[in-house]
Amino acid sequence: MKNKNIFKTSFKVPTTVKFQIRQNLLFLKGSEGSICLDISFLNDKTLNPINKRMKFSSFFRHLQKSVVGASLGFVVRLVFVGVGFRVDSIQKNFIKLRLGFSHSVFIKTPSYIEVFAPQKTSLVLSSFDEQLLKEFSSKVCSFRVPDVYKGKGILYKNQTLILKEGKKK
Repeated sequence: MKNKNIFKTSFKVPTTVKFQIRQNLLFLKGSEGSICLDISFLNDKTLNPINKRMKFSSFFRHLQKSVVGASLGFVVRLVFVGVGFRVDSIQKNFIKLRLGFSHSVFIKTPSYIEVFAPQKTSLVLSSFDEQLLKEFSSKVCSFRVPDVYKGKGILYKNQTLILKEGKKK
C-alpha cells in the first residue's frame, strides 16, 4: 500500500471551525466542541529532518481528524448480543447495563461524550474527540468481550465474529 505525500495533500476547513494559537498550543473551536493540539515540536531544533517530517505527518493527520471532530463529530454504535444483555437506563452521568451478571453494571460517562439508546440492545456514543471516544467505547466493550464460541457480548455495529467450532466427541 502506497502512502500519500502529506505535503501535497490539502483539506478544506469548514467556516464553522475557528483556529487560535497560544503558547505552542493550537486551539480549534467548532460547532461540536473545542480541541487543543500541541505544536511545540515545530520549534524543536534538536529534531533531525526525518524525525521532524514524521512528527509533522502524524500531526497533520491528527489535525485533519480534529477539524472533522470539531465540525461534525464522531459516532460509535455498540450492539448487545445475547439473552438478557441490554441497556437498562441512561441517567445524566451513568449508564446502567444488564450483562448477564447477578448485578447491574454502572458506567460513569465523561462529560465530553453523549450517550443515547435507540433500542434496548444498542447504544450510540458520540463525541468531538475520536481518540477519547474509542477509549470509552472499548471500556464499555470490555465488560462483556465477544465470545468467539457463542457470539455473545458487546460488539461494534459492523463487527463480524468468526465463530470457532466447539469440542467434538
